[in-house]
Amino acid sequence: MYMFYDFLKNKHNYHCLRMIIHESYYNEDNRRLYIEFSTDEDGDSFYRTLDLSYDKVEFYSPDIISEEDLLEIDDDYIIELVSQYLIDNDLPDEIIL
Repeated sequence: MYMFYDFLKNKHNYHCLRMIIHESYYNEDNRRLYIEFSTDEDGDSFYRTLDLSYDKVEFYSPDIISEEDLLEIDDDYIIELVSQYLIDNDLPDEIIL
């Protein structure tokens, strides 16, 4: 679990977001990165998921990254990736725990 505070500017406005990364993994077979996280808005009752294709990971990645690197990514990288993703996209829908 990893907590992070950041000011994000998405297409709507600036806001402070605290993210808690619950789980993340890269599936080599389908070339997708799965991220499960929650925010302050979610409290303890909800979480959100992102399921990004390798192409989207490359696009939103703060650094050049290879598929081999994705097998051993750390929470700091995940936070930066999600932060970049949220600049252009809304938060994913909430899922009840």
